Amino acid sequence: MIRQIRKKHRIFTWGTNIPDPIENFCDFQLPDKLSENLKEFSVPTPVQMQGIPIGIQHRDLLVTAPTGSGKTLAFAIPIILRILEQKQQNNSKNSNKILSAIILEPTKILAIQTFQNFVKFCFGLDINCFYLNSKIATKIEKNLEKCAINILVCTPNRLIYLLEKLENEEKSLNFLSNLEWLIVDECDRIFEGTEGENCFKLQLDKILNFCCGPNVRHGFFSATFSCQVENWCREKLKEMLMVCIGPRNSANELVKQELLFAGWEQAKVQIIRDILRKNFEPPALIFLQSKDRAKQLFAELKSFFEGKIFVGLISGDLSEKECQLVVERFRSGSIDLLICTELMGRGIDFQNVNLVINFDLPTSIISYIHRIGRTGRAGRVGRAITLFTESDMPIIRPISTVIHQAGFPVPEYLLKLHKPTREEKKNLKKRAPKRKNLIIRWG
Repeated sequence: MIRQIRKKHRIFTWGTNIPDPIENFCDFQLPDKLSENLKEFSVPTPVQMQGIPIGIQHRDLLVTAPTGSGKTLAFAIPIILRILEQKQQNNSKNSNKILSAIILEPTKILAIQTFQNFVKFCFGLDINCFYLNSKIATKIEKNLEKCAINILVCTPNRLIYLLEKLENEEKSLNFLSNLEWLIVDECDRIFEGTEGENCFKLQLDKILNFCCGPNVRHGFFSATFSCQVENWCREKLKEMLMVCIGPRNSANELVKQELLFAGWEQAKVQIIRDILRKNFEPPALIFLQSKDRAKQLFAELKSFFEGKIFVGLISGDLSEKECQLVVERFRSGSIDLLICTELMGRGIDFQNVNLVINFDLPTSIISYIHRIGRTGRAGRVGRAITLFTESDMPIIRPISTVIHQAGFPVPEYLLKLHKPTREEKKNLKKRAPKRKNLIIRWG
């Protein structure tokens, strides 16, 4: 029976004494108020069916599941239930001051989104959730004893800065003494790109050294699988369980994928114009490899579609508040078409995005899967169009293979191109192809 459930939902597991998957939220015996907060979720998704029972058992786990499959709730429910259990056991006002869970997100936008989700999940449960910004960090530093925090959502840099300050004042042990969960969302970032102090792997090593109490369990979640991440996790967590939903490193099946060739960079703009003029149904996202190129395309499309399609731009130049405002305008429908960089490629949950366009080809399969995963969420069908030019030939084969394996047409010659070596892939992640400016000379 259990084997049939896992086979039906394509749940793959590795480890010992793995709990059975559960197909109904009722079987989790959730408190009435929590069930009410989750009423929009009728049945658990596969990642929730298996991930929640493991989390309830308070076990270390590494989870890979497609974009839009409900990973946040898979770690939220075990955390919330654990905190409620702690409150019952302690039965004191001090239970509000116990930091039980830290959730790490790679970007501020994603951290804010996860924080907002937790606020909704915890409504009326007397659980205190906070997003770690500079204001909250200052309060913790100055009045740690008075801070009532159960769940803290943050980016790695912000957390390290706070923990190092508390350590200098000999307060970090007290702050983390009751920690039960450290969640690392988008954990495939561990071995991506940047080097030096901003390298996610080095940041995470520092955080794990701080959060090393005997009761701390770790949850690593991502939409893509990496052997490096798996090996790193196995080295750190000897009894870790693994869960994978569907084939590894495959795109969301609800996303219809297309590849379009452009003769040169400027021709891409004409292709985008044509796509948007023909039965365009907003909202849509367009990804570019740099903020300068994003600004150029924004100026071009805003001018061309003035009064017809409302175009927005989001990039690393914007402040946290400005980014959040753009995100909210896009969610509310005030912006039809949002032009962005890799910043928006991970985890941001836009329920109704109909179309994703990769104006510039992503430099890795991981980036591609995350980008197109902004559509086809929560059971809705989406569409993803990826443009490529001659300069993309060194990096296009892996992505064309993903599209081909999903059952969508790909030119045969792309599948026969030279397969990049591991070193070439590593270099491509660091440096995207050099492209010409998007200077448009036609009407």
